[in-house]
Amino acid sequence: MAHLYLTRSDVKLGYSQGQLIVKDDDGDEGDHRLPFCNVDSINVFGNPQLSTQLVRECLSSAVPIGYYSDDGHYLGRAVSPEHADPFRQKKQVMLIDDAGFCLMWAKMAIEAKLRNSLTLLLSFDDIYRFPDAELEGLRHSLRCLAGATSIDELMGHEGNAAKCYFGCYAKLFSDTEFSFDGRNSRPPKDPVNALLSYGYSILHRSIVGAIERHGLHPYFGYLHAIQRGHAALASDLIEDYRAFLVDKAVLSFVRSGVVSPDDFSRADNGAVYMTRALMRSFTDYLSGEITQRSRFFSAYGDEFRYGFHAALDKKLVSVVDAIDAGDPLLYQPFYWEVDDA
Repeated sequence: MAHLYLTRSDVKLGYSQGQLIVKDDDGDEGDHRLPFCNVDSINVFGNPQLSTQLVRECLSSAVPIGYYSDDGHYLGRAVSPEHADPFRQKKQVMLIDDAGFCLMWAKMAIEAKLRNSLTLLLSFDDIYRFPDAELEGLRHSLRCLAGATSIDELMGHEGNAAKCYFGCYAKLFSDTEFSFDGRNSRPPKDPVNALLSYGYSILHRSIVGAIERHGLHPYFGYLHAIQRGHAALASDLIEDYRAFLVDKAVLSFVRSGVVSPDDFSRADNGAVYMTRALMRSFTDYLSGEITQRSRFFSAYGDEFRYGFHAALDKKLVSVVDAIDAGDPLLYQPFYWEVDDA
């Protein structure tokens, strides 16, 4: 299936006889055609134009359309409500008050995140070989998870691990033009953080769409607290993918030499933003990382290779099973193995 990321404002998308048609501003169709049945989502950045026929077909076929501003801020989605399952969502909401369910779910989500973060650092030993002492903070937090008795305690261990992880992650940029002194956001204060924030946003919205396709509500999670305007379940489910997809992609993108600090702008408040050209370039790069089918997801009990979206759907099946049965142990977070890269 194809997840389309449109970053050029000089294109028009249409629909005719089962085909998605991409036209340039001059109206030439060329060879830009794709069977609509192969389209799983459309993500629009800036001002590409979509025909009414295409939007109608997307709604009737439950193909979501995500809209983003020129600088990558999420604006909203056009999506059919046909997958919504109010009975399943009722179970989902009721489990928020089950402290035992939430605690075990949170332990599993954070453990997967920390293990994948550690795996990422170890996978770049050709750039920097971390002494055990530099990784001890991350490993110590992992050891403490099992004994945690509250989500607040778990989040404390996760925060300590994040400081260690990003301190180590920064060393992987030491021989580049980019300086990185740790994670910051809202707004990002340096180019690496700008890339990370943008990547997390794209990934988060992909997960929201998968949650909705499986009849769940993205705003009710078990690790992250309910907040207005915050898709808490998507935030739960992104944790084990952050290092594997976004952090790895940002590091590889920077080290490839195709980007320089001059490709970013700085606002008066110190916020750092990508130029439109860079945003298009990184969106294309990240979408390639997200959609490629060269990853082995061993957690799912088979020997098939899955792209991210196929694996995410399998993960959501385990989420549905856990919610339907009220058993968090049925949830299957993703664990990355170095040999899978």
